[in-house]
Amino acid sequence: MKQGVFPGTLIAGIGLYFLSKQWAVPFIGEMDPLPAFLLIIGIGFLLQRKEPYALFSGVVICGIAVHYYASGTVNNWPAIWVIYLLSIGIGFILQYNKTKQSGIWLGAALTILALLSLFAANATGILGEIVAYTERFWPVILILVGGYLMKKK
Repeated sequence: MKQGVFPGTLIAGIGLYFLSKQWAVPFIGEMDPLPAFLLIIGIGFLLQRKEPYALFSGVVICGIAVHYYASGTVNNWPAIWVIYLLSIGIGFILQYNKTKQSGIWLGAALTILALLSLFAANATGILGEIVAYTERFWPVILILVGGYLMKKK
């Protein structure tokens, strides 16, 4: 691994962020510091092509950064926890695509679960009641699945 890719990306990205603030560059200059720095860190991970496991971290961190930025600026952006699951699921799928090791089933399950929850959030009638009831138990289910995966390894 090149030792200068990640730190170089961080330093150059922070410099670009502050320069865009001074020049009032649209989109970048308007970003708050937290999503901007998260996006810079995520891009730093994504640029480490030789490290396959950095892809997962980069996708998740970039997904969280985009969510923070979009929830404050884009109308009708879903401000719910499902976006975090979606980022993690996509990260697992892309990591599997690069490494051909484990993670495809967990990534697919999290992505499908996130998309179902995202589109069912506005459901009414019996489907809305089912979603509202099961939403209370998602944290417990995630804790149990995470505990199982830690114990399995």
